[in-house]
Amino acid sequence: MLFGVFFSISGATLANTLTDPTRPPGQSRDASVTNELNNNAAVTITAVLKKNQVSYAVINGSWLKKGEKIGVWRITDITNAGVFLKNENEPEAIPLRFLVNEKSDFKKQTNNE
Repeated sequence: MLFGVFFSISGATLANTLTDPTRPPGQSRDASVTNELNNNAAVTITAVLKKNQVSYAVINGSWLKKGEKIGVWRITDITNAGVFLKNENEPEAIPLRFLVNEKSDFKKQTNNE
């Protein structure tokens, strides 16, 4: 099973380094990830993995680590059970926690959950 996880991670890493021949010139991969998620978008955390002391989360199909952004949301922490996201437009807000394999709607999510 660990062997399969290794190859799936290696495949994801390879896919992230390849360029998309159908993408218009001058448009980066990061721009599409950033525009993918906004205030009203649903978030799905499908996996959490720790490799070489670095935690990664699969959010809406993208592999991200602590400190990276997806839309207006910055990943503030990744635990074994889920991911904490903070809206950068609301600096005084508490980060929201999303559990692995739980689909959440930002409109319905509150800081008290």
